[in-house]
Amino acid sequence: MHTTNGAPACCDANADTPPLHLIFVPFLSRSHFGPVTAMAAEADACHRGGRTAATIVTTRHFAAMAPASVPVRVAQFGFPGGHNDFSLLPGEVSAAAFFAAAEEALAPALGAAVRGLLREGGSTATVTVVSDAVLHWAPRVARECGVLHVTFHTIGAFAAAAMVAIHGHLHLREAMPDPFGVDEGFPLPVKLRGVQVNEEALVHLPLFRAAEAESFAVVFNSFAALEADFAEYYRSLDGSPKKVFLVGPARAAVSKLSKGIAADGVDRDPILQWLDGQPAGSVLYACFGSTCGMGASQLTELAAGLRASGRPFLWVIPTTAAEVTEQEERASNHGMVVAGRWAPQADILAHRAVGGFLSHCGWNSILDAISAGVPLATWPLRAEQFLNEVFLVDVLRVGVRVREAAGNAAMEAVVPAEAVARAVGRLMGDDDAAARRARVDELGVAARTAVSDGGSSCGDWAELINQLKALQLTSSRDRRTDAVTRD
Repeated sequence: MHTTNGAPACCDANADTPPLHLIFVPFLSRSHFGPVTAMAAEADACHRGGRTAATIVTTRHFAAMAPASVPVRVAQFGFPGGHNDFSLLPGEVSAAAFFAAAEEALAPALGAAVRGLLREGGSTATVTVVSDAVLHWAPRVARECGVLHVTFHTIGAFAAAAMVAIHGHLHLREAMPDPFGVDEGFPLPVKLRGVQVNEEALVHLPLFRAAEAESFAVVFNSFAALEADFAEYYRSLDGSPKKVFLVGPARAAVSKLSKGIAADGVDRDPILQWLDGQPAGSVLYACFGSTCGMGASQLTELAAGLRASGRPFLWVIPTTAAEVTEQEERASNHGMVVAGRWAPQADILAHRAVGGFLSHCGWNSILDAISAGVPLATWPLRAEQFLNEVFLVDVLRVGVRVREAAGNAAMEAVVPAEAVARAVGRLMGDDDAAARRARVDELGVAARTAVSDGGSSCGDWAELINQLKALQLTSSRDRRTDAVTRD
């Protein structure tokens, strides 16, 4: 979240009570790690005001990417093949085995961290665990340690709500029309095609929902102007009084991300220097997340489509694999191609030269684009990304479908270069382009307002902290009363 005058915007000056210590546990995937640890950095910064302090529990691999200001408890993690990041796990490696190994490493480390803070703080200690929604075992660890738990979703409320609504009807899928309507109680009438229901994202949903039922509260990396109705629908699904808080958009607080970028322009990233020389709103930014997930034939068509679009483009490829070498060399004559290194995505999207974003519809990328007021060409690849596409195109109306330009081709089919070029043309210059940009500009203002002083996300974060402190202070007083009575 943004800061003003060196202090976090969402900090409350009230320091009458001991700080609440929040222990953040992100999943071992880069796309999950950034938003969770960004909130940890915000919470730890509030320690100056006596409100909250933070600790991150993670592995040595991810500890190197944690915000420098936040203490880290390192869990010993070893996985066959030396794989450390779920997002980079090869397809032939068992995802279930990685989840099990993560639990084996992180659960004991979390328990030790909680118990250590409780011992250090004595009878007045107030500790809460904030963990990624996919870490279904974390609420159990918190309960065994006698502290509260908060579930942190790194996906949006629309996708989360849609998945729950869809899951209840999966047994009827064969008999359902295509497209079919999402649950009639959904905030807006939304229709999905069968190919957009990705069962990979639904298979473990009951396990995650059961664990979430043990949490005190649920947090989404989102903001009220974007998803308030869907967050309320999500809260109402299980009939519980549990509160849902919207506290985003959280900016990635990974210490390495600031390298090579200086506010005064010295050592400015070459990507941003290249953008400086492009006309306003002219550049298409293309990036498909930290793994991309496209085969060589699709990369070939993508490169040809970017060239054929006639637009200057910035294409970020998260690999230096041999199969993309030719695409890099051929495409670079028409734009800038960056391969095998991190790129400052939020700064890229905020640059005046960028007029569109060709994206895989990952939630972090969506929030970066919306916050910068940049419309999207949508090309989902896996999991809840297909639902995110529906949200962008049908609900928010700030995106165009790439596969629609390909005649709604099957998800596994190679999208031809002509379809890529048509989608880029629609995004950047069709009759609806100005209206899309106006809508996403409005959402961008709302996103930035949400994380400023007095914004909705700051308000939700402060309310959550106040509720947690009040409950745990009551618990602490009860413990002291019990001790006096026993004496």
